Amino acid sequence: MLLRYFAGWKHKGEVETHSLPQDIVEITGQKSCPFGDGVLCLSDAMLACETCEELFTPNAPHISLSLAGVEIISNGSGSHHQLRKLDTRIDLIRGATAKVWWL
Repeated sequence: MLLRYFAGWKHKGEVETHSLPQDIVEITGQKSCPFGDGVLCLSDAMLACETCEELFTPNAPHISLSLAGVEIISNGSGSHHQLRKLDTRIDLIRGATAKVWWL
């Protein structure tokens, strides 16, 4: 049985504010941070991310993010090592890019 250390985010398009631990507050002066399904709007680009697992789904977040104008979408992989899985990931990333190249 595969044990998971996280749960999927069920609140599409929502961001929550979470308090930071006191030692972080003392070092940075920052008391809270946003967490959730958000987009960073910078002066010259829009950035967002999806999880590795989401890339493998038919309605992956990169589709709606791209249609919303997001230009840079990161996908951090947390998968265990599996022979030839990199080839699969590269194919999926190429496919994702091909779907929205015109935006």
